[in-house]
Amino acid sequence: MTATILLHLSDAALKEKLEGFLTGGKYTVLPDIRTPPGGSDTETSGEILAARPDVVVLDYIAEDAWSVKVLQEVTDERRATGFIFTDTGGTDLENLTMAFNEGAAAFLRPDVQKTAFLNMIARICEGPARIRHSRGGDRQLEEELQATGQNLARTKVLLAGAQKLVNYLLTTPLNSQPRKVLVLSDSSYQREMLKKLLEDSNFSVVTASGVDEAVNLTLAEKPRIIISDYDLEDGRTGVDFCQEMKFNRKFLPLYFVVCTAGLDKYPIIMAPGNGVDDCILKPSTDSSTAEFISRVALGLIL
Repeated sequence: MTATILLHLSDAALKEKLEGFLTGGKYTVLPDIRTPPGGSDTETSGEILAARPDVVVLDYIAEDAWSVKVLQEVTDERRATGFIFTDTGGTDLENLTMAFNEGAAAFLRPDVQKTAFLNMIARICEGPARIRHSRGGDRQLEEELQATGQNLARTKVLLAGAQKLVNYLLTTPLNSQPRKVLVLSDSSYQREMLKKLLEDSNFSVVTASGVDEAVNLTLAEKPRIIISDYDLEDGRTGVDFCQEMKFNRKFLPLYFVVCTAGLDKYPIIMAPGNGVDDCILKPSTDSSTAEFISRVALGLIL
């Protein structure tokens, strides 16, 4: 039996690319619905339910939790429908977590390859698409999920408390350790944003727009912590810069943080042997800013 796929995307090039992946008879691409992405979530979900697809590939729109609302409304009526959301690289951890908690099967990037995309489709078609609001499912699995949710809630409370403690220590005169941080980014906006966030938390900040400038400033200013973008000039990366600094004896021990906008780079950045101490998503909300400051501040302790 062929699986039916509904592609409801605003990116025409990506839609055409995915349609090309689905040729061959194993999958049937359904006609797109009329309501545009980002339109009424109720109308969108109603049209999807009328089409009865096995898999929906949908733009991820975080505003007003639009995409998650569509998923909820469709799967409350038809649990067998699985959802794959697009990810342009700007989806923060909070939104990713919410989407997966509500039953999203996967996120795909515009550069997704055919094998990876078809594997996403296959996983949805071979098993239950989502667990949210489980009806009469395996009792043990439900209990394990409930326990996991409770543990996650407790962890969030502990994390919030730890962030408050770190921020308190940063603002008290009892901590006399040097708090100098070097920020490396070729984006002036990025440099100034991080500089302000860190200075508001009592760090002393120097900034650099290029690797050579950052090397000279490190020798002159002797920062305890370096925060670098992943993508740098001349094709170099924050990992390359980290190795240059960490594995050269003329530099004092450093705590090295790489900032990125996408979770997909995390395994590359934190691979053993790179020397990177932490990889942090660029802060975009009050909660992610608090987490960012706290994790940077670990460099004053370790």
